[in-house]
Amino acid sequence: MTDFPEIKVPRPDELDLEFYQAVAKAGALHVQRCNACGAWRHPATYYCPRCASGDYSFAPASGRAKVYSYTVSHMSVEPQWQARAPYVTIVAELDEGPRLIATARDMPADKVAIGMPIRIVPETKSPDFAVFWAESTRKETPDE
Repeated sequence: MTDFPEIKVPRPDELDLEFYQAVAKAGALHVQRCNACGAWRHPATYYCPRCASGDYSFAPASGRAKVYSYTVSHMSVEPQWQARAPYVTIVAELDEGPRLIATARDMPADKVAIGMPIRIVPETKSPDFAVFWAESTRKETPDE
């Protein structure tokens, strides 16, 4: 799905570039993982904060997460986002442990809650960049 074909695509570098390339190449969420101790981390770092190893890879992550925090933006200076306002930006805590930022897709602000289960879905914008969407995993009932 392409929600914003005209979105400005940034040019990440160094470890950010490795992260986005792993996601874009696989078309699925990947997160940095220490090859020595198995610790997951994001944002990417050159050395593991748990064991100090410099041996890492970007491994597939489940995409399962919970809302750790969120904010509602009622306006934007970016033309691509103006039609979506108000929109919800979520800090998602992955089941693997790290947190990352995603934008709520098809979730109005009054349906978002701390701790609610979500799924993180990447959308590749270029071979070097992807955006992340948060989708609800809750089943809506007619009276909700």
